Amino acid sequence: MNIVLLGPPASGKGTCSKYLSEKYNFIHISMGDLLRNYAKSESPLAEMVNQTISQGKILKEEITAEILYDYLKKENIFDNILFDGYPRGMKSVDLMQKFIKVDKVIVVQADFEIIKARVLNRMICSNCGKVFSSSEYNEQHCDKCNAPLMKRSDDNIDSLTTRMNEYESLTIPVIKHYDNLGMVCYINSNDDYIKQLDKLMETVK
Repeated sequence: MNIVLLGPPASGKGTCSKYLSEKYNFIHISMGDLLRNYAKSESPLAEMVNQTISQGKILKEEITAEILYDYLKKENIFDNILFDGYPRGMKSVDLMQKFIKVDKVIVVQADFEIIKARVLNRMICSNCGKVFSSSEYNEQHCDKCNAPLMKRSDDNIDSLTTRMNEYESLTIPVIKHYDNLGMVCYINSNDDYIKQLDKLMETVK
């Protein structure tokens, strides 16, 4: 079974994905992480991808789909996948269904003020990727591996505004599309997401 996890930036998709992949053995694919890793590679489109995401903009859906498909084919992964933050637009839905089947869509919701605080305070370990909030953690190094913490280039208010606007225009229609097919379940990351996810998985697994 393949699951798509959608929601606005910093709504808690990463936290939910980590829990689902660890407890229910899904293969977690974060499109954000996949694209950021691609941007650091020596691939022909890497520089363009890096410039686009550092400005908080969204890549052309054909390019994103191509990067995703190439990754899935290289790793030979086509089942038991949890897609974190993809597809983002209706064109991506059409492109994705050519090489993968989506069985369920989980939408993570959160209040905008909570989203803004998460983005502006977010720090990430440069080695293991663990996420911290500067409002709760005052150290400059990871408490897991002691590597330096860093701030993502797109974690600022201008990029967040751009990403929120594009979420409204691109991803909301995707959610409505899947909702019309009876595939969508909603959870709210302001509340206990673990109980919500466990209850959800009881009905779909």
